[in-house]
Amino acid sequence: MKKITTFFCLTFVLFSCQNQNKEAKKEVTVQTISEKVTALNTKLNNTLDEAYIINLDHHKMAEEEGVYTPPAIATIFSDPKINTELVKQNPLIGLDLPFKVLCYSEADTTKVSFAYTSTDFISKRHGLNNSLLEPYDKKLSKIVSSVDSLLISRTNTDSVSLDFGIIKIQSDYDFKTTVTNLKAIVNAQNDTRWFGEIDFHKDAAALNQEVNQSTLLLFGGPAPGGKAMMTTPKIGLDAFCQKLLVYENDQGDIYIAFNDIVVFSELYYGTSTKPQNLINQRLTKTFKSAVKEEN
Repeated sequence: MKKITTFFCLTFVLFSCQNQNKEAKKEVTVQTISEKVTALNTKLNNTLDEAYIINLDHHKMAEEEGVYTPPAIATIFSDPKINTELVKQNPLIGLDLPFKVLCYSEADTTKVSFAYTSTDFISKRHGLNNSLLEPYDKKLSKIVSSVDSLLISRTNTDSVSLDFGIIKIQSDYDFKTTVTNLKAIVNAQNDTRWFGEIDFHKDAAALNQEVNQSTLLLFGGPAPGGKAMMTTPKIGLDAFCQKLLVYENDQGDIYIAFNDIVVFSELYYGTSTKPQNLINQRLTKTFKSAVKEEN
């Protein structure tokens, strides 16, 4: 009887140890929400073969500035041929180029989400026939198809109309001076990081195509941006990094254009926040001072 009891005790101990090992292994494989967002972003990057790719980790950059925002990584990648054909139709479409997708999580959740700028949105915002957007849609569909459909955060575009959420300011200077002034004033901000620029005119020329002068400036403020995204992280798709377009229209006038953060927050969440309104005011004031002559 004693031998039988010992046997069962040993069996119980071994069984318990095995269960503990299994539980330990389970704990090791559990991912944090930040790791889930990073994993999805890595998976998406592996589907890309573009030469121009920027990954912007909003959460990490904000954290470096002592600000919390939910995990969010924006990926920007460019196809000059597609860009050129679309900018020829409407220079303002440069605000939604190049391709940009967002892997993120909503505040206080453990679910990863995926957002992108849809063909339907671009069609309504820029007055383009869907047939002109077929190359854009084809490339975007390839990216979106690699994502579990349950993770995709789709946007209701019923309220989107021509020039939706675009703030435009006419410059008093020529194109080159306007770009130079804007770069200088952006880089003079002590809470701003410069990410790069895309010269649509130059890219078109390399393809033996012609478009008016048009350049997209990419930059952002991790601290103010992090605060603006804290409860509305999906706006990272359109508002952060900040996309500032400088372009020449067919009459030779020079304009700058950028996204209205408040309008996009209301599109995605039905509300806006004080930090978003403050950034809108700051950007408008800063850009005007760079492109308007003093009276």
